[in-house]
Amino acid sequence: MGEAFAFRDPRAGAPPPPLSSREERTLATAVEAVRRGDAAAARKALGTQRRKGAPEPEPLSLAAAYLALAEGRLDEARSVLASLTAANPTWLAAVEAAADLAAAEGRTLDALERYQAVLRLSPSDRRARARADSLRKEVAVAKGREAEEALAAGNLDAARRAAHSLLQLEPASASGYLLLSRAAAAGGGNEDAWTWASEARRKAPNDRSVAAFAAGIAEKAGRWADAASLYEGLAAADLAFGRKAEEARLEFRIQNLPETARRAVESPRLTRAELASLLWWTVPEVREALVPPGVGIAVDVVDRPDRVALVKAIGLGFLAVSPETHRVGTDAPVVRTDLATTLRRVAVLAGRGRAPAGCLAPDPPSERILSECGILPGSPSRNVTGREALRALDKAARLGREGGTR
Repeated sequence: MGEAFAFRDPRAGAPPPPLSSREERTLATAVEAVRRGDAAAARKALGTQRRKGAPEPEPLSLAAAYLALAEGRLDEARSVLASLTAANPTWLAAVEAAADLAAAEGRTLDALERYQAVLRLSPSDRRARARADSLRKEVAVAKGREAEEALAAGNLDAARRAAHSLLQLEPASASGYLLLSRAAAAGGGNEDAWTWASEARRKAPNDRSVAAFAAGIAEKAGRWADAASLYEGLAAADLAFGRKAEEARLEFRIQNLPETARRAVESPRLTRAELASLLWWTVPEVREALVPPGVGIAVDVVDRPDRVALVKAIGLGFLAVSPETHRVGTDAPVVRTDLATTLRRVAVLAGRGRAPAGCLAPDPPSERILSECGILPGSPSRNVTGREALRALDKAARLGREGGTR
């Protein structure tokens, strides 16, 4: 950072009264001697002034502090500078000397505050600006490290304090906001974590690591639309994020489904009634389709609150009614072979009668092929979970609409 001490002309910002001509000469001689490293000459000049018995003017006291600094008598210099700056907080030369001493002693935060005071007194001072910028970065690194260590130790209050200090030092940086977000998330405050993560994103809109972090926090906060948007942006350059974007979009859909459909999605073993609910609420073509006349009504559907969805599923051939019992088996689990057939029927309906190609072309489709295509995940279980069914229905409907092969 250049010379340790500036040894600025003590008259810069000095308090009254002005020096006499003799005092001016003494001051100039002493300061010049300090600057060129001639401590003996500086001591002689200042000693001559003292022997005359006159009270020492404050600028000469500052020059004496300069000499103490040059000779390494830091305790003495610190005491004098503390007294001078306390009495004269706008004395530029004295404030700068106190800042230089704090920096030399490694009192980084104190030095930064004092150089900032210099800049308030002299905004165009390049040396003070450079030193303040350098110290600000040093303190910011230390505060960031302090916050990281507090997070690792589980001391969330200390982490938040360090992060706020970092924000004061670097308000335009995302770092402090990221630390606050992590602290909030660690404490279970996911909404607060999202608020801080969003601010970090605004500060660093082109930083992919910040976007990925914010997307993860959006997931924790259940903000699936935001998570999907962030992951989609990341997927443009890294296809690995494409799956995350797809999952977030699915969760957003689930979040906005009616309660009966949400319960169906969360079912660990999907029932036929729950499949009817998913068909009704997630495949628009099912709701819009006309049911052929003469469809029989199952006796176990009549008094159910979800009977509209069940009647539509029966009428469109997704669920069969037993001719012997006249029951559809609303609470019976959906097995994978049945769902495979349902998926092909969904693709046909979504494609407005067009026969599906590729994985869904066989009638019925092969479970193995559906698994290889990523439509229906393979599993040793005969049953299907609600989430498996929803993903499969979405993909089948999309392939039917687009005429795709996978």
